[in-house]
Amino acid sequence: MLGGNVAENSGGPHTLASGVTVNHVTGMTVVMPSGEVVRFGGKAAECSGYDLTGFFVGSEGTVGIVTEIIVKLLRRPERVATLLAIFETIDDGARTVSAITAAGITPAALEMLDGWTLRAVEAACHAGYPLDAGAVLLIELEGLAEQVEEQAEAVREVCVQQKAREVRRAKDETERALLWKGRKNAFAAMGRLAPSYYSQDGVVPRTRIPAVLQFIGGVAKKHGLRIGNIFHAGDGNLHPLILFDPRDPKQLELVQQAGRDILEYCVSVGGSITGEHGVGLEKRDLMPLLFTDEDLDVMLSLRNAFNAAGVLNPGKLFPTTRMCAETRGSSRNPVLAAEGM
Repeated sequence: MLGGNVAENSGGPHTLASGVTVNHVTGMTVVMPSGEVVRFGGKAAECSGYDLTGFFVGSEGTVGIVTEIIVKLLRRPERVATLLAIFETIDDGARTVSAITAAGITPAALEMLDGWTLRAVEAACHAGYPLDAGAVLLIELEGLAEQVEEQAEAVREVCVQQKAREVRRAKDETERALLWKGRKNAFAAMGRLAPSYYSQDGVVPRTRIPAVLQFIGGVAKKHGLRIGNIFHAGDGNLHPLILFDPRDPKQLELVQQAGRDILEYCVSVGGSITGEHGVGLEKRDLMPLLFTDEDLDVMLSLRNAFNAAGVLNPGKLFPTTRMCAETRGSSRNPVLAAEGM
């Protein structure tokens, strides 16, 4: 699990204030494609020379296999405040995300659930979410006691200005844990509605969240699918869940097209095809939406400096047509050979 976090440079609910995996890893032990064991970085927060630790984090297993990780520790905050802002419409909730940032406040976490999704979550988890809401924001603040109290009041004012009908604050750790239980079990709760779901991982600027959510609603109607929105709103990292039955080949085809539509739109508004789940095989052919041929050449040259034969995670991260042209020999790459390339 931790190795996967390093490979994908994973984030999560508290990424907004604390950063992603690369911001917490100072060193690692890695097994290279040759079998050689090497060490990048160390216990110091800053090392001289090239930042090979930073390069390795997010390389998706195409450079080496991490076996040991050195992470830095963060001091526990003096105080934590967890608020639930309740909105009549998803647009009001989405606009509030940018309004909080514009007010100069950086929450530790800022999560959003749309009304359809939160009703499914509440039925499964009984977290105390309002069943008649259009959307909710789960907002967490951390820091010194005085600072947290000031920010909590400021956040409440911003939410009310943005048409929140109510802003609740967890009275104790039990209420806080219950609110987070709903968020952390949200993906599993969707299993009550469909046999499977396809989770996307696009990123957009916070100011474009309302437009993207409207677009996702249009994609659902276009393809006749149900899509729930549960995501890290604070840093614009979307996780639309596209529900479907994998036993139906037609549904599977529509779901894949819907996912591509969403990611293409994310890129068109200044976003990215992934925030923390990586590229892998699924999104490799979408890389040209973000990068030029020259960009991809540079990335391939870096990968080849460590893994020229493509023996680790072959066929992943880079478009297959480029991989074929770059290797000039399908026998060296088992995935390309299997595809007859």
